[in-house]
Amino acid sequence: MGGKMGKENLLREMKEESEMQIMQDIYNSITSKCFNKCVSKPGDRLDKDQQVCLAKCVDRLLESRNVVTETMIERGGGSKK
Repeated sequence: MGGKMGKENLLREMKEESEMQIMQDIYNSITSKCFNKCVSKPGDRLDKDQQVCLAKCVDRLLESRNVVTETMIERGGGSKK
């Protein structure tokens, strides 16, 4: 029975690591794509246009990720968040 618990713990840890990697990928996408697209002149603060651009860009990236995740789940090629 200890083997089953060990396997369950390993699977849980692998899932957690996978979720952390997904979050890291999202963060990297936001940083590289959205910041570079929306902030042409970095300063002390974001102006209103930069804030709006960043919000829309982040929304698009998250929505795209959700579409890909749902498609993978429907096709049986991935696991649910």
